[in-house]
Amino acid sequence: MTARSDATYCSPACKAAARRRRRHNLEAVAIGLWFTMGIETEHVVRCPACGRRFAHKHGHRRDARYCCSACRQAAYRARKAERVREAVTVSADVTDAGTGYTPLISQNETVEMSSGGTS
Repeated sequence: MTARSDATYCSPACKAAARRRRRHNLEAVAIGLWFTMGIETEHVVRCPACGRRFAHKHGHRRDARYCCSACRQAAYRARKAERVREAVTVSADVTDAGTGYTPLISQNETVEMSSGGTS
């Protein structure tokens, strides 16, 4: 294969890489504009844990729900604490059924879980 003197790219692979680079740059500019203008799209979403808006990074997961790992962990801990509260409420309701037993935790109270360390 002889090289043409007016060829823009040295090979089909080089041409494909340049096409990917252009597409990435156009997408990055569009996402930046959406983020700046406050438009929420599939690329610019709001974190359910902290409420901050964040843009999905190119080449990363497009279905990310949280802006950072700290928010993801905080949401997990909140879900875990909610399951514990529900279990305590259900067990108190079952124990109280017709026995005259008064549970230590009422249904409207929240329980603070400690880390188990001593102070």
